[in-house]
Amino acid sequence: MTKASGAMRWGAVFVGISAGLHVLALFVSGFSSEAMRLLPVALVYAVLAYGVLRGWRLLAYAVFLVMLIGTSFAVLGIWASGDVPQWIYSSIAASNILAAAALFAALWKAPEAST
Repeated sequence: MTKASGAMRWGAVFVGISAGLHVLALFVSGFSSEAMRLLPVALVYAVLAYGVLRGWRLLAYAVFLVMLIGTSFAVLGIWASGDVPQWIYSSIAASNILAAAALFAALWKAPEAST
């Protein structure tokens, strides 16, 4: 297995940050049921971050799509009135966007020219 390099590593870092923010929501909201629903997502994001960090390119394509979908749900959470503060959802959306951008740069960059 290869290790991720450059933009793919940054993508994994931002997915990991998003996972951490999902866990942080639990403590900030006082262990509410809304935050409890975020825990399985945090676990999945942590596993995905590990796989991308290991350099699994095919997984990185799927994670790119998951980050875009996760951003949509985080934006919905910003508008909802619940126990989890809006700044948590805003931070999750931002880290998901940064992860998607880094993965986009890593996966769809122009191939290096051969001489």
